[in-house]
Amino acid sequence: MHPGQDPNQYRHIDPSALLQAVGGDARTVASLARTFADSAPDIFARLAQATRDGNAEATRHESHALKGMSALFNARALTEWLQQTEAAARAGSTPQQEQWSQLQACFDSALEEIRRYAQSADPA
Repeated sequence: MHPGQDPNQYRHIDPSALLQAVGGDARTVASLARTFADSAPDIFARLAQATRDGNAEATRHESHALKGMSALFNARALTEWLQQTEAAARAGSTPQQEQWSQLQACFDSALEEIRRYAQSADPA
């Protein structure tokens, strides 16, 4: 059994669709997971800075980039928060503190699980 095939293994992501899309190649999904783990924190940091600065255009840009990455791993809650953030930014607003706290929590949870996936899918 490949990591991600057990639906009870993860609560914040579901890499099974991605695994299926790449023909069950767990190494490819692990590589994508490592790419996410390496690049997503920097994108999230830029999103945080844009939000602190009240820069709606940068908030829109960074949330859009991260939304696409999180959707690959079917991180539903994170993707939804990023979609809402992007839409609000398109209308000129940035997340308020409570919204930001929820987005941060979703990001942290998804990132932790994606890192765990990358580690568990590495060949021994």
